[in-house]
Amino acid sequence: MALKLQSPTRNSQALRASNRDWRGVSRAVILAAGMGSRLQSLTEGMPKCLVEIGGAPLLVRTLDGLAEQGLDEAVIVIGHGGDAIRHRIGESYAGLAIHYVEAPDFASTNNIRSLWDARHYLNQDVLLLEADVVFDADVVGALLEVPGSSAAVAPFHRPLSGTVVHRNAGDYVTSFTLGADQGPGFDSENALKTVNIYLLREALLHDLVVPRLCRTVEAGHVDRFYETVLQDCVADGSLRNLAAVDVSTHRWYEVDDPRDLDAAQFRFLEREAQYEPIQRLHGSYWRYGFVDHSYLYNMHFPPAAMMDVFRDDLHEIVTNYPVGQQELARLVADWNGAEPGQLAVANGGAELIKVLGNQFMQRMTIPTPSFNEYEEVIAADGLNRFPLDPVTFELDVDAFAESAIEWESDTAIVVTPNNPTALSVSRSDLDRLVQRLAARNCRLIVDESFIEFARDGERNSVENAIQVHPNLVVIKSMSKVFGIAGLRIGYLLSADRAFINAVRRALPIWNVNGLAEQFLRTVGRYRNEFAASCDETRATCSTLYDDLTAIPDLEPIRPDANFILARLDAAAASAPEVARRLYVEHNILIKDCASKSMPDADRYLRIASRTPEENGVLVEALASVIGARSAGDDANGGRGPIPARVKR
Repeated sequence: MALKLQSPTRNSQALRASNRDWRGVSRAVILAAGMGSRLQSLTEGMPKCLVEIGGAPLLVRTLDGLAEQGLDEAVIVIGHGGDAIRHRIGESYAGLAIHYVEAPDFASTNNIRSLWDARHYLNQDVLLLEADVVFDADVVGALLEVPGSSAAVAPFHRPLSGTVVHRNAGDYVTSFTLGADQGPGFDSENALKTVNIYLLREALLHDLVVPRLCRTVEAGHVDRFYETVLQDCVADGSLRNLAAVDVSTHRWYEVDDPRDLDAAQFRFLEREAQYEPIQRLHGSYWRYGFVDHSYLYNMHFPPAAMMDVFRDDLHEIVTNYPVGQQELARLVADWNGAEPGQLAVANGGAELIKVLGNQFMQRMTIPTPSFNEYEEVIAADGLNRFPLDPVTFELDVDAFAESAIEWESDTAIVVTPNNPTALSVSRSDLDRLVQRLAARNCRLIVDESFIEFARDGERNSVENAIQVHPNLVVIKSMSKVFGIAGLRIGYLLSADRAFINAVRRALPIWNVNGLAEQFLRTVGRYRNEFAASCDETRATCSTLYDDLTAIPDLEPIRPDANFILARLDAAAASAPEVARRLYVEHNILIKDCASKSMPDADRYLRIASRTPEENGVLVEALASVIGARSAGDDANGGRGPIPARVKR
């Protein structure tokens, strides 16, 4: 829960006094003199510590947290924008007495000099903080529970730059490694990122920190970080009992640049307030700290050895132009055995769908529910939705063909396995369908983006049928089955070379980036690992299906892909409500199907399979959320019973 910005009550003042008695810390030193140059668009006219997170300045959040934990005074070292800080905070805030220390050389020195400027306040137990860290008050509380000196730490996360430590079995720091020393070969295993909040007891300050701080500054080393003092003390053995306190169960974030600011703004929203922005992101979920059971991809590929290839060549990949269509087609053909001239390669399947909708489809028939992107790229008067069987979701290909012919469609779409149903259409049915459509000059596009996850796998693919059926086109997003959603690779395959050449002309010359090119050049070495990853994905999802069948009021459909469509019975809450509560209460994101073209769409969830451990947590959380509502209200709103669905 976000901190409430308010002055302490009389009770909180009493709590402060009580905390001071048994935890012995009343003073904080806050380093707030820096220029904040990496946030220059915001810090040209004000100090970095007054940049707002969730409507409250960083420094205000810090002071509120200190007040909540019972401190009495805060010493703020100011430099850039110091007058603005004085004006905003004043001489007291939330019951804290405020003292200011000027850092006259803030523009040309580092924070070791700022701490030295405040050295006269280092004569008792002190909480040392940097003003660009936003945190929950419990982070400070965790340090105050430790009798000796301590450092707040959290598991290493590379996007957060700065000092890391290692600790021993007793949880004491054994080494400091500053950011500048974390080169390409840095071993981050078991490393812990410092939160830049320290509790330094009086004896440590008097005996070690202050004397070494003074010697370092007097020697002219004012460009260093103050942590070099702690680093040296640990390295020479004079400091053996600095506790590393893991505060990762509490919220915190260090704000250095706009990327950090965005992440911190999100993290310090209330959980309910986070949910809607998440829906608009369409990806990059790994930055936000929740478990993604919404998007669909291979959790077991690429292997670590393949990632090493990217790292080794990253400089050249980033600084050079990638290849164009002709070479990209050859690279894809090396994988799937197709003729390069029959391939068009794109920045993911979504780019190809957009091109098809804009230039090659006027009247399109598609079974629904299906992948929404196909429905959204064609005008409403050119779209013929063919409803799947509302009980089984199976496709009657003969009725589908009749509908497409009657509609006079130039294109028919079949996604197999389908999204969101995770059900496949057999190869024999597709052969029959494409033949019927050919007589009416209707192109059949078969999307096989999940086919390697299906029970019959690539044996059910129609890629090898394109020579027999000139009106057949296969579209594939490689991003999903290869676990490379961030690289964005997709292709079209057709024997109609005029069509393929027209698609190529509609694509930019450099539409696929260098990392994606490198993947295509490398993936052929890992065919066995890829096949094993698909087997593992299939088995894991099958187990997830079995576990979901045990949840009352949830009816999953047996999947033929790496995700599961499940219907909520009448006693349960709606799918949007269940999805929201799962995120808010359990930090797990799943997809509700309310936007899908299907009857009772708001009764369906689409659940992506991840690792066995993550799936287990999901099942328990989902049972809790569904059970809480099922035991109470009737979520069906008096609409009467909903027909049961077949569990395949």
